[in-house]
Formats: sequence, structure tokens, C-alpha cells
Amino acid sequence: MVTGKGPEKEKYREIFAQRNSVWKKTKATQAWLEIDDYPKMVAAADVGVCLHFSTSGYDLPMKVVDMFSAGLPCLAKGGYPSVGELVIDHKNGRIFTDHTECAS
Repeated sequence: MVTGKGPEKEKYREIFAQRNSVWKKTKATQAWLEIDDYPKMVAAADVGVCLHFSTSGYDLPMKVVDMFSAGLPCLAKGGYPSVGELVIDHKNGRIFTDHTECAS
């Protein structure tokens, strides 16, 4: 489940459609949730993924805080300094910059 309405929403909708036609046991979908439903969805997950990227390097993605409040580990896109203030690699999640780095 992917939430949000960021500038890359359509790009990911196309990627999900392609991948969903091939994947057998996993399906990716997008949703706009009501405010009361968002924490319920987060709490029902096994892991969170944050693709947020900060151009300034200073802002922190609050979605990671939401994941941690539900006890989820987080796979977070790195490449900017402040992400390490929330996600501690190999402790409460993993930080990656491309698809090959989270394999270990």
C-alpha cells in the first residue's frame, strides 16, 4: 500500500501496474486514506518503506515517525544527511540509495 499524492504518483502507478502483472504473491496499490484510517493501515503492516528525499538535506519525513510509532522497521531512501537522524541502519531499519543495497 502506497499513500500520498506526491509529484511521482503517476510514475509509481505505472510501475505498479507493470509489476502487478508479473508478481504472484505481492500486489502494490495506491490509496488516499482518511486521517483516522492511516494509523490503522500503518499498524497492520510488517515493514514500512520511505521514498522521501530531501533536496535541502534538513527535513525529516514524518511518515518514518508514524512507522516507528507503530513498531515497524523502516526501509528508507538515503542520500541526504538528516535521514540518519531517524533511521539507524541495521538497528531500526535500513537506509538505501538503490535497489541493490538492502539485500544484506
